[in-house]
Amino acid sequence: MNKIVKILFILTLIIIFTLAFSKSYLSLSIDNLAYVLAIGIDKSDIPGKLKVTFHFSNTSSSSESGSSQKTSAFVNSVDASSLSAAINLMNSYTGKQLNLSHCKVIVFSEELAYEGISDEIYTLINDTQIRPSSNIIVSKTNAKYYIEKTKPELESLLPKYYEIFTNSSGYTGFMPNATIGDFFNALNCDTCTPIAILGRRRI
Repeated sequence: MNKIVKILFILTLIIIFTLAFSKSYLSLSIDNLAYVLAIGIDKSDIPGKLKVTFHFSNTSSSSESGSSQKTSAFVNSVDASSLSAAINLMNSYTGKQLNLSHCKVIVFSEELAYEGISDEIYTLINDTQIRPSSNIIVSKTNAKYYIEKTKPELESLLPKYYEIFTNSSGYTGFMPNATIGDFFNALNCDTCTPIAILGRRRI
């Protein structure tokens, strides 16, 4: 009888440990994720579609070398009927799962902003990975060009540059703290006006 109880106890422990640690095998490592630092949204040349640009941080080079060298980045764009469709489309062929939790900046072209961006704002605010503290920029040029030409000069790491650039409202009076959370709240307020950072780049 004691032998049967001991076997049952051991089997129970095995089942508990198997269930407890099974999720660890499914967890994604840093090499399996594509970290998005910025998203640019333009009108597409295809009628009724958006051109969505993703600014990725290439962490593989720094993780392989084991150093804190300058992190490289690359830009990729897709045309889709909506922002959600663009994210799904980019997910389908990058080979890595998109991670939007480090996205610091969302850039809209002025042309698209004039037509209204409420649908895109609602999509972003409902995405659990997008932080409400991400800043909104309306670019005088198209968003893809703005992102491609964004190169830090005094900061070696691009993610740090985006963070410092958007947080400069804390010590200067030249830039508002225009977050997506505040923009969304202003959209749903009858007496409020949504504001965004004006982005200008030389052509």
